[in-house]
Amino acid sequence: MNALLKDAFTEEAEAAGEPNLDLGAIVGNGRRRVRRRRITTLVAAVTAVVAVAGGVTVVRAINRTDTVVQPAGPFAVIRATWATGKVIHYGSTTYQSPVTIASFVQTTAGFVVAGPDGTVYALDGTGPAQVIGRGDKTQLLAAGGAIAGWVDQHAATAEFVLYDLAAGRELVRTADKPGKGATNSEPPHVAAIDGGTAYLAASDGLRRLDVATGHNELIKSGARTSFLRAARGGQLVWEHPAAQAGNDLAVDQDVNAASPRTFLGWDANLSPSGRYLLTDKADEVRMFDLGSGQQLPLRFAGYILIVPTQWSTGTTFYAVGYRSAGSDPVDLLSCSATSLSCAVAVPEIAPTATLPSAFQIPIGAPLG
Repeated sequence: MNALLKDAFTEEAEAAGEPNLDLGAIVGNGRRRVRRRRITTLVAAVTAVVAVAGGVTVVRAINRTDTVVQPAGPFAVIRATWATGKVIHYGSTTYQSPVTIASFVQTTAGFVVAGPDGTVYALDGTGPAQVIGRGDKTQLLAAGGAIAGWVDQHAATAEFVLYDLAAGRELVRTADKPGKGATNSEPPHVAAIDGGTAYLAASDGLRRLDVATGHNELIKSGARTSFLRAARGGQLVWEHPAAQAGNDLAVDQDVNAASPRTFLGWDANLSPSGRYLLTDKADEVRMFDLGSGQQLPLRFAGYILIVPTQWSTGTTFYAVGYRSAGSDPVDLLSCSATSLSCAVAVPEIAPTATLPSAFQIPIGAPLG
């Protein structure tokens, strides 16, 4: 089960409930607004042609000068969500993927799916899935708001890609140039997207990129690609040397903080405001209130293990619940930071825990 948990935390969640939405009408209206904005909005394509020895170089960026506040998208509501085979289950609604879903994420404008070969698709229920990019066989995705991110390993030099699903276009494409200072042997990936900022796990360390301009800066030289574990609500969670062997987690707004708060854990999942932190270490999930720094006694009676997926509100989240490591069915739970308990939201989303590839959850990384 350790391998199952290693990549099991990250995702965007902003609202709650199970409203009766006319998704087709909402998406149609949203697309009309996008078309009107395109007529009145100045969009400048910028191409960087300066050769550098290493680092992340902007290949293409979009400067958006409009100040229109984007309304919440039709998929801003977080429902019980998982995927089986080629089907995404979003509450009582299903969406068909053209390929078996290796990993996926939810944006406010639709779902982004990575297929087995790394091809990236967008699904919003208004028509067939659209190919929006190519990735690599790690099938790693990130999401924040309407933006999704991945790495195109098919380019001559690996390129980070940020794509706006609401606008239907790439925003930024950058080249990851290892150079002499490169220390990472692991593939680069988009580590997190928080508002207008993307964090890139690059060959030379952790980089922070401004989505609007494409400008990026190296904020942790030589950091491993696994260094940043989560970013949300302005809070950053990263690997930090443990008191004994291995790593735990540190939390601050600056990864170079001299005395950050530290917590037990290997992986991290932050609530939308950055108040609550879920961690796991050796298959043990813990919840912390970052306001007080205290661990909260989260209970999930009847389950030996849970894997958090998405926060549905600022205080509630979904999690996969495992009754055992064997042949028992797998449930999707709804958990609360106020009641500190979990209840079944959808029973038996998978027939057994011994077949992790039978389902996927919206964390941007494949299970199993």
